[in-house]
Amino acid sequence: MTESTDSETGDRNEESLRSPDNTRGLSRRRLLTGLGTAGATALAGCSANPTTPDGGDLRIGTLHPPVTLDPIEIRDVGSAQMAEKIFDSLYAYDESTELVPQIATGRPQTDESDRRYTVEIREDATFQNGQSVLAEDVKYSFEAPVEEDTPKSWRFDMIESIETPDDRTVRFNLAYPYPAFTHSLTHEIVPKSVREAGREKFAEEPVGAGPFEVRHFSKEKKAKVVRWKDYWGEPKPAIAKITAIHQESPITRMMSLVSGRNRIIEPVSPRIRDLLSKRNGTNVGLREGHSTYHIGFNLNDGPTTDETVRKAIDYCIDMDKEVEKFIAPVGERVHSPLPEEMAEEWDMPLQKWRDMSVPRNTSKAEQLFSEAGVNKEIEILVPKDPKRKEIGRKLATGIREAGQRASVSPTSWEGYLEKHVSGSASDYMVYIDGTHGGPDPDSFVYQTLHHDQEGKTQGIFYDNADLMERIKRARKTSDREKRRGLYESIITEALEDRALLPAYSYQNSFGYKDTVEGFRIHPNAQLNPRVVSPNNVISIDDTDFLGSDQGGGSR
Repeated sequence: MTESTDSETGDRNEESLRSPDNTRGLSRRRLLTGLGTAGATALAGCSANPTTPDGGDLRIGTLHPPVTLDPIEIRDVGSAQMAEKIFDSLYAYDESTELVPQIATGRPQTDESDRRYTVEIREDATFQNGQSVLAEDVKYSFEAPVEEDTPKSWRFDMIESIETPDDRTVRFNLAYPYPAFTHSLTHEIVPKSVREAGREKFAEEPVGAGPFEVRHFSKEKKAKVVRWKDYWGEPKPAIAKITAIHQESPITRMMSLVSGRNRIIEPVSPRIRDLLSKRNGTNVGLREGHSTYHIGFNLNDGPTTDETVRKAIDYCIDMDKEVEKFIAPVGERVHSPLPEEMAEEWDMPLQKWRDMSVPRNTSKAEQLFSEAGVNKEIEILVPKDPKRKEIGRKLATGIREAGQRASVSPTSWEGYLEKHVSGSASDYMVYIDGTHGGPDPDSFVYQTLHHDQEGKTQGIFYDNADLMERIKRARKTSDREKRRGLYESIITEALEDRALLPAYSYQNSFGYKDTVEGFRIHPNAQLNPRVVSPNNVISIDDTDFLGSDQGGGSR
């Protein structure tokens, strides 16, 4: 039993173990009884075959089910996590955010203007259908998101042109120097001919150049990939099969881990973290991640176009209290669209932003609602995420206590991805969203606020031409201090206008069995669990499976 973490999170007292999904009213004693039953079930079911044949099956219970496997279209973390195993990129991240050549032969060559990047492609790089990875495929992979106006277009719309002097050379010409462009080079490479032969089929049965091939995909339910025996890259995968199963309930995920049904679960609910970390045979891993969550308002249609209404809603929830209750200790309060660690690294005015948060004040909210003359029910849209549902319910309760009608509308992941960016008040007035970005502030600010991403990654529809111009300007300068000043002014103004209410961020959290060896967590949630990385592979060792589940010691 271990708990690994990159930062000290501290313990907190266990409350009554309640959550919006099958845990309401569940006592600690009943939960511990269930854990014992699950452990006994594991012994009964697994004692006949404790060994792992040919690498084994890595079963993962996850809150984030894949919606598509096409990396050109992906806009959710669950889809990205599965695509990472199927596709390779020009460059991959190391254990942090340094680039390592993957399909590329070496580092990109740049000119003095920082507007031209030249990349050479490995001759042995091959797709799973036997075709070589050629410059034409790379060119297509970077042009398609912009030409098709997909949610990922923001990562590549600074590219003015792409040249392919030969089959192994790609030259990216940028319209302006973009400081974060090297991170864009981690985009997955797809075979042009296969995807163009049928995009809908490709989204479910893709062909990549990565270490695993698709065997089964059921949208929002289950995905199975198997080791590609002819994988050209290094290191080779040790695991034979990966099966990811959607499990919304944190209790279901926990029981599946303890019983041995799953070997990894994600995320780990705050209320079960300590129970898992103290149990023989299971471990909890934590690492700070590149993600934030916020309450977004529909500024395009409905009552939330009125700033007075948005201010009233802000007074309807004590976000500090709710984050401490439902998110800590595997997450923390944030006060901007940026992760706190990134905001500190960029010397942002965190105290100033913290001071802009308001305490819950029902009478003030009631007064503001009255001034605005609201006569419609406030609809809060969330996906099937227990924590977002809980925060949404607390917000709805506060709105009702201020004299207004309010409801929470949980919907499927695919339905949420479509609805929360529509701009229609019939779909949402308020939504709770997460932004998964990279190591640069642009990946959070642009996705969350810029009007180019309306209908793609955000549904705020913030009409502020000067602020949009500043976001663009921040992308075009390499001067870090100038960028810092621009992002400070952008975020401060958005907070003052109540375009969004920052809420919380999560650590990347996993529960995993002792039998999973080499397990490491990456700060980029979209890469986890990383079964094959430049310097590591995950493997399964069941030789001591029975001993560990009978309390045979901790690791």
